[in-house]
Amino acid sequence: MNRPAPIVPERYRQPTIDFEPLRTLDKNAQERVLYVPDTHMRIWYNVQYDGYDMHHHDAAEVIICMAETYTVIANSKTYHMNVGDVLIIPPHMLHELKSNDGGARFICLFNIEVLNFSRDFKIMAPVFMDAYFCTAASKPDIYQQVYSSLISATEIYFSNVIMGELSIYSILLNVFSLIGRDYFKLSDSSSLNSSAEKPREHYERIAALLRYIDSNYMEDLTLEKAADYTGFSKYHFSRLFKQHTHTTFYDYLSRKRIQEAQYLLSTESNITDIAFRTGFNNLTTFCRCFKKVTNYSPSEYRSQLRPEQVHL
Repeated sequence: MNRPAPIVPERYRQPTIDFEPLRTLDKNAQERVLYVPDTHMRIWYNVQYDGYDMHHHDAAEVIICMAETYTVIANSKTYHMNVGDVLIIPPHMLHELKSNDGGARFICLFNIEVLNFSRDFKIMAPVFMDAYFCTAASKPDIYQQVYSSLISATEIYFSNVIMGELSIYSILLNVFSLIGRDYFKLSDSSSLNSSAEKPREHYERIAALLRYIDSNYMEDLTLEKAADYTGFSKYHFSRLFKQHTHTTFYDYLSRKRIQEAQYLLSTESNITDIAFRTGFNNLTTFCRCFKKVTNYSPSEYRSQLRPEQVHL
């Protein structure tokens, strides 16, 4: 049975028509993002029946479910979105949007390289090891602010107001700060002796280490070296690191390395070279760790990256 073509409401028409409405993927399935001319963003109100096959891009993707449901697979994890749910997919994370018989959602693409000027943004890597799923149930303390802020960003975009791009990026900065503060808050502050502990100082030391790992993940980093870097004993460091990042030091370091390897697998680099470039001292360890994190071997993961074209 032929289905009627989905209709985008007039108020959600693109603010400019001076660009091609086709998303193209290169031979490595890296999407060439077509932003609105002279900007670093694009938002559209998506009502199409077809989904998007596995792909990645250098933009951060924000999906806001507006009607019915939507299913997204990102980093081998499946997210079933209901109305009002928000999903943030980091740059270069392999993801797939499943087809749906109806519904509507905002799909937003933002170049967030500009945010790397901020030392706070650089330490948010633990937050985005996976896609960030924000719902009223999962993030009750910040959900409403995040949702309302992002909806405001879409309204500014489609209104095509003067200084709209700056206004939207100011909203994004606020959203990321909300997410960061919520993520790094002390997860078990009631168990701490407030007279002996210095939460802000501990956060600053862990934050400095995260920035160090971001630049040196390919080096021979050990728990002992990390603890020395922060000035804590190994036991105290291990407890504080998990308290602030919700994972262990070695799990975080492995996932950081695998995250970079996922991007490199979309290039022509040899898999053995990728293993050593991302800090693994042998191919066997790399392949075992890669499969543990992604459910694919490196070669299987690379095979998921197929050339294709995706229409809006």
